[in-house]
Amino acid sequence: MIFPAEDFHSDSPKPSPLFTAAASSSEANIWTSVNGWSVARAYTSLEKEYQAAKTNAVIADLGPLVRYALRGDAAAELLARLTTAPAANLGTGESARGLILDNAGNVVDLAEVSRLSDDLFLLTTPTPHARRLQLASRGFDVDVEDITGDVAALGVFGPDASEVLNAAGLKSHEETIASSAVVRGVEAAARPIQFGAIPGIEIIFPKDEALTIWERLIRRGQVGPIGLDAMEVLRLESGVPRSGVDFVSAARSRSGEARLPIEIGLPHLAPLDRGWFNGRRGLRQQADRSSRRLMSLYIDDDRALTGAEVRIGDKPAGRITSCAWSPATKRVVAFADILPPSSGKQSDISVLTTAGLPVRAKLAQTVENALALSFMSAQNAATESRG
Repeated sequence: MIFPAEDFHSDSPKPSPLFTAAASSSEANIWTSVNGWSVARAYTSLEKEYQAAKTNAVIADLGPLVRYALRGDAAAELLARLTTAPAANLGTGESARGLILDNAGNVVDLAEVSRLSDDLFLLTTPTPHARRLQLASRGFDVDVEDITGDVAALGVFGPDASEVLNAAGLKSHEETIASSAVVRGVEAAARPIQFGAIPGIEIIFPKDEALTIWERLIRRGQVGPIGLDAMEVLRLESGVPRSGVDFVSAARSRSGEARLPIEIGLPHLAPLDRGWFNGRRGLRQQADRSSRRLMSLYIDDDRALTGAEVRIGDKPAGRITSCAWSPATKRVVAFADILPPSSGKQSDISVLTTAGLPVRAKLAQTVENALALSFMSAQNAATESRG
């Protein structure tokens, strides 16, 4: 799950349940705010935290993400309507990604749904949706509770995530399904998550035990924390768009700003053959509207900044929405909101630097766009076979 845009104008962000523990681990003492909660941008350095995530493991305070517990016989049906995730098809312990759409099929937010028992589900989103849930649950026998401030949530990411958890004493967890867990006598829930191509496990536990779990992982698991800056590089490398940064939520968009799933590179999260979900009819009706594209780029210059003009050939085509230097590719990796030309070569891409000079760029191959391309190919093949 990806954090939304930062609250740069938040005057007094709240401490998350893990704030005290996280602050004690921070050497850099650089903080920002997300959803009104304090988040560390860095604990040591971006480079150190990034390398640890790629080669070993890191822990992250995921408390600023929004979590709803939904309980009731109709919880699966409600989530299958509210989100594009296949909630009704999930077995106990299984999770799935999806989107929340408005009635016209435009993207409101990303969503993850986990089935914890027959009638208990966990919905995780980057931003709050209390009013939307209240309206959607009318007529459903479902209790909806915002548990964001009542629990602590900690992610362990990296190739050695399982070893770290084992060393810290995590018991009875499965790497492929959500399950109950015990850490030093503390009851918790553990569920598998992905941060782009990096595997991980999220642990959710009572907020009063936040310091106990954090220190247990740091000391016994021999793992360090990761801040938002390093996570941003990993996000861009994986090709996952960020709400409020790379696209504007349909709930907050002005005329012309709303985006369809295909326009932000996530058509595979809203397949029209998944059954009925809110926005499905509007999405089908707008299938031919998809003109803009949010594309991942590699840029061969480190002077390209957010907001820089993107050109295809000699014509302006869009702008950079977010970017960062990628140690893995030795280039700047970026998202660009582009209006491709109706004809001509689309591979001749350049970006204007801070000096006003064009530098070469090319389409990046990320985990997310590989999924999108595979989905679109399967859809085209199905359409041709029916024809």
